[in-house]
Amino acid sequence: MLHDKDIKNLSELKSTFVAQHKKEQFFSDLIDNLKLGKHHAIFSNVKQKGISVITLIKIMLSFAFIGENSVFSFTQSYWNKFANFGKDAYYRLKNNPKINWRKFLLAVITRTIITLSERESDDKIKNIKAFIIDDSPVLKTGIAIEGVSKVWNHVIGKSILGFQLLVMGYYDGTMFMPVDFSYHREKGKNKKYKFGLKLRHYRNQFFKKRDKATPAYTRKKELDISKIASAIKMIISGVKNGISADYVIVDSWFTCWELVKTTIENKMQFVGMFSKVKTNFTYFNQQMTYKAIRQLKSSKPKRNRRFNLYYIRVVVKWHGQLITLFFIRQGKRGKWKTILSTDLSLSFNETIEIYQLRWSIEVFFKESKQLLNLGKSQSNDFDAQIADTTIVMIQYIFLALRHRVDKYESIGRIYKNTKAEILETRLHERLILLLIAIIGVIKDIFEEADIDELFVKMINDEQIFDKIKILIKPSSKTDLEKHL
Repeated sequence: MLHDKDIKNLSELKSTFVAQHKKEQFFSDLIDNLKLGKHHAIFSNVKQKGISVITLIKIMLSFAFIGENSVFSFTQSYWNKFANFGKDAYYRLKNNPKINWRKFLLAVITRTIITLSERESDDKIKNIKAFIIDDSPVLKTGIAIEGVSKVWNHVIGKSILGFQLLVMGYYDGTMFMPVDFSYHREKGKNKKYKFGLKLRHYRNQFFKKRDKATPAYTRKKELDISKIASAIKMIISGVKNGISADYVIVDSWFTCWELVKTTIENKMQFVGMFSKVKTNFTYFNQQMTYKAIRQLKSSKPKRNRRFNLYYIRVVVKWHGQLITLFFIRQGKRGKWKTILSTDLSLSFNETIEIYQLRWSIEVFFKESKQLLNLGKSQSNDFDAQIADTTIVMIQYIFLALRHRVDKYESIGRIYKNTKAEILETRLHERLILLLIAIIGVIKDIFEEADIDELFVKMINDEQIFDKIKILIKPSSKTDLEKHL
């Protein structure tokens, strides 16, 4: 049995880490800025055989920044001699169903927002603040992982083994921070297969009985509720916990009346792409679909030079609520798309600018998967999947915080300064910028191009991303360093 008195102090791990990276007191600052020690009350009902839960979490938060990807690799590494915990201590923590990881993540994001408001209290410029909601498929290789199923990956156009990860992030005017998340599985269309799996594979999945009073029981139940229902809970929880936003921004999959209604009830405005074919709106006292309304007005589109878009603006009623529909297309032959907004005061330019903030969550998914190993947990226990994802999101929050506080060029830049392998990370940042530039060129050449869909596919398709990387990769490290 391990006790705190038998373990070397965490400060030794901190000081050695700082010695390795003298330019950045990274790990020390992480603890100080987020004030993690103040959240110990969240874990008061969790017993860890004399080991501090917060101490273990602080160490796990450091993994990404010292080049360790898992508990096992850390306990086998040079770094573990400064902590000297056995791997079971970490596994017991991650598998503990009593830990409220959602509450911990919300506490960290709240502390981050307070830290920013204290530093920027004199800033008189009102930035747009928004909740941004989207999902991303998370690939898993272990068919025995608890709750795993076949899920649809729209980027590659086929099903994969894994989860759908639903995330609600908070954009505070300059940066994106993940606030809440849930994992979901899909039933599949073939009734012969349980969640898209052969019956023998489904039966061999890891299973753990959980007390209904534990936070882990609720998280496991979320696997089978709709993503819309989960998104609604996230919005309500975010507002209840004092996170103030002006807008809720989503893509077409999430734009529905239930989410719009929740947004209005919580005193925010809604902006989202819309594509529900059978939905009726009230237009001049008639019930009409958005396509029928657009066809009535299609002969009178306006041209917006700034975004090189043609658009039509109409005001309709939806369940008695006045909303704006913007029909937009790229060029005269492009496909029409529809943006729905509850904020009637917004101009076309303002609506497009706000909707484009949604891209920040796509960048979050990309960076978290590449830099912080989001979704790479190999544990069969679903509780550990939640724990590992929470750790990644707190790592990302800290990177975003340091990005703001120290005014770095990018999140990748901060990560670069905390790890020896810096050149490839910087290249990743340049690729994101290059993608945006390429999309701009495509937009000018091909009027029919779906720009939003192109960006999502290019940033998520690894084969396309690797091909672009080859195009701009310098011939030597020296050449690359000139661009840093």
